[in-house]
Amino acid sequence: MNTTLIKIKDFGLIKGKINSKKVVHMSNRVTDIPNLVHCWKFNNLYLAGQPGEGAFKELSERGVKKIINIRSNGEADFSKDKEKVEALGMEYHHIPVLEDGILQEKAIADISSKIDESDIVVHCGSANRVAGWLIVHLARNGHSFDQAVKIAQDNGLSNPGFIEQAEDILNS
Repeated sequence: MNTTLIKIKDFGLIKGKINSKKVVHMSNRVTDIPNLVHCWKFNNLYLAGQPGEGAFKELSERGVKKIINIRSNGEADFSKDKEKVEALGMEYHHIPVLEDGILQEKAIADISSKIDESDIVVHCGSANRVAGWLIVHLARNGHSFDQAVKIAQDNGLSNPGFIEQAEDILNS
């Protein structure tokens, strides 16, 4: 079972199980990284839109070890992002999470397999697809579906269609 720092009502931070029903999950909107909009930090994950000029350098300086781009092939040429990220000593992974507008179970599993205890950025264009992935990832890692949806909504989910798609994946 993974453990993390959690806030239990008004009792402050303690170490505990992440699937506790008493857990109030905290996420923080991150607004102080240049050219990185739509960014939230949940535990060790930065959940973000597309990083712009200078953002990768700042993320590296903050200790991020991996960048996972879940945007679709053909949205942009990501080769320069890969070069910048790797030059800064971080890992770069491009794993498109959608096919024909639908969350893909294999891609979700591939993305989740890259998640560890290090600080990691998972990004798409606006953080919406990231939140769709997050629902499945959290539900498979100790959270109830309702908890996972709430956390995703607090961290960038604006497309309710991803909730249904995530539920379909979890029920398949």
